[in-house]
Amino acid sequence: MANMTDQAFVNKLLTAWFTSSTTFTVTPGTGGGSAFVITPPHHLRLMTTQGSNTANGTEATAGNCPGYTALGASLGTTFCAAASAGQQTNANSVSWNATGTWSSIPSIEIWDNAGTPVRELQGALTSSITGVVNGDTVQFAAGSVTLNAGSW
Repeated sequence: MANMTDQAFVNKLLTAWFTSSTTFTVTPGTGGGSAFVITPPHHLRLMTTQGSNTANGTEATAGNCPGYTALGASLGTTFCAAASAGQQTNANSVSWNATGTWSSIPSIEIWDNAGTPVRELQGALTSSITGVVNGDTVQFAAGSVTLNAGSW
């Protein structure tokens, strides 16, 4: 069977998940599954070791990336604008000011803001962040992080 996708439905899912500024619960029907809570604001975390689709990466620390804030930086009350063609980009910028020499950053992860945070997305950077030294700013501008569900 061919892959099955309805892009309009995927856009609705992405928009609901990553555009909402309020916490909400997704409750499955009677067919099974567990309810889960979407808890904005979402946070962008820098990773020194990339995770996988089933395992978290290793988050940067103030020890190996001086000036980095543990648990990442908030992507704002509305993480993304409405989805189009199965894609969204971040609506707000995030940045850190280095206070020393940083380890290499090959990937990022997006986490929610629950009491016990949940990782929602992960991915490799186009190129690793390297060469960061005291006084540098590491920034992800608005529109620079793309969520791509175009092939679901």
